[in-house]
Amino acid sequence: MRRAPWEGGASKHGKRTDESGERKSGAAERGQSSVLAVALLIGFVVLGMLSVALVGSVTLDRAQDNAQNQRIELAFVEFSQSVTSVAFGQGTTEQVAFDIRANDAAVRHDETGSIRVYTDDTLIANRTFGSVEYTREGSTLAYQAGGVWRGTRADANMVSPPPFDYDDGSLNAWIPVVTGERTLTRSAIDLRRNGSAVALDRQSVVQGQLVTVEIQSKYYGGWADYLRQQTSDASITVDHANETVVMRLGEPAIDSTFSEGVFATSGDIQFDGGNSEIHGSVSAGGSVSDHSRVTRGVTEGTTNDLRIIDDVIEKKVRDAENDSTMPIMHPEYGGAFLGSGATYYDDDGFVLENGEDLTVDLSGGNVTMLVDGNVSLQGGDIDVVNGGGDRAFRIYSTRNFGMGNSRAGVVGESQYLQVYGTSEMQIAITGGSKADLFGTIYAPRKEAVLGDSEPNAAAEPFGTGNKCDGWDTCVVAGNSEVSGAIIAGPTIVGQSTEIEYDRNLVDIQPSLQLDHGLYPPPITYLHLSVYDITVSQAGSNSSIAVPPAVASSVAAAARPRAD
Repeated sequence: MRRAPWEGGASKHGKRTDESGERKSGAAERGQSSVLAVALLIGFVVLGMLSVALVGSVTLDRAQDNAQNQRIELAFVEFSQSVTSVAFGQGTTEQVAFDIRANDAAVRHDETGSIRVYTDDTLIANRTFGSVEYTREGSTLAYQAGGVWRGTRADANMVSPPPFDYDDGSLNAWIPVVTGERTLTRSAIDLRRNGSAVALDRQSVVQGQLVTVEIQSKYYGGWADYLRQQTSDASITVDHANETVVMRLGEPAIDSTFSEGVFATSGDIQFDGGNSEIHGSVSAGGSVSDHSRVTRGVTEGTTNDLRIIDDVIEKKVRDAENDSTMPIMHPEYGGAFLGSGATYYDDDGFVLENGEDLTVDLSGGNVTMLVDGNVSLQGGDIDVVNGGGDRAFRIYSTRNFGMGNSRAGVVGESQYLQVYGTSEMQIAITGGSKADLFGTIYAPRKEAVLGDSEPNAAAEPFGTGNKCDGWDTCVVAGNSEVSGAIIAGPTIVGQSTEIEYDRNLVDIQPSLQLDHGLYPPPITYLHLSVYDITVSQAGSNSSIAVPPAVASSVAAAARPRAD
């Protein structure tokens, strides 16, 4: 049955209308998507262009800053070269361009550093110096003592080296000190040398001495790096708290031999009753009480120039303490044997009591014992066997040496046992009926350790009463005998004791057994000079001529050389 159109259902016309509407809606959506895509594309392009422009701008700014920094750095280097040229050259004046940033200025400061120089413990030079400094946006560039430095304190770096050279045992330092105007702006600068060089040091030959150079500086980090390059790591220490670099030169060496029976380096030699004698020659920083008891020459008032070795012993012991491979030795347990050319470490003092003998075999080479504390032979003996050539048993002690009722060394061959001590070592060979030492003791000092009535700590275990009081070295009581040589402090010889110089020692030189590279490099010659240079803005001193077209430079030949 055919329905009327109004009775429900969809007519063909209505269906066509709906489909047409759907098609129109899809086309519209696609049109909107195309517009959005184009807009997004344009946005990305614009964003990319802005990013490129921004990055380019940052890169350009950085390039400009780098170029600016390089130009200022070059200006300081040229300033340094010109100062050096005026200091060392034939002329006394020069003019140099100072191309720093427009409207900026460098500022000259007084006393931003100092140099102090010691030979051993004697101050031989002390001088302050200033700097010319440029600071921009937290970055510092400075001229000081002939060098150019970037940054301050530990972060400072060397840009141009100072005329401060160490080479093959010679230290030559020529320090330009700038004075004059406080503010230096972008223009030419006049330089003038005032007078001739002033020598800071009072000696040029320093062989056998320890030279210590202390440089205090606002730019100490750069100084430290430069001086390490000139010398070695072992030569340089840094005191950050005081902005100071310490350079030590002079490999420890003992330029002497065991040539006398006794050398009291800082006092008298006293004979105290009995019939004690010294067979051989003696020297004393003070006097010798009874020349008739000395069988050979007597020298009084002797100047002591022997190398004090406190620093060497301290370093040896500390290195042993930190070396896990170093054998730790406690020979007091009895029956100890040392050999194989080895080094041993005793960390709490070395004591040999009765029956606790020590045998040292030199067939495999030198044997060394490092003792952090006292060496005390209280009835125990040290037997040295298979000696020969320059082999020896060497003991380095941080404290005292004492023996009583003991024997140590090889009869008639004292070169095979050598004891080394600090300038504070107290020595006692005493007590009981007999104490025999066949060996040498090397412990020089600048002054006596003990006062008139102070007890000798090395003698305390041996019950000598007050016989050793006030004497750094004590050979008293019983029939004690020393065959060899003693170099130490004020010495007393008493009762029936004897000291006999062993002629086998005449060519024997004390040995520190150094590991080269672990100690500062050697030094023979030292030359330090200061040049006073006045700086001013161009035109303030009309007598200074305009510089020639060729840039000034410092030729090596223009620098003074040590004689």
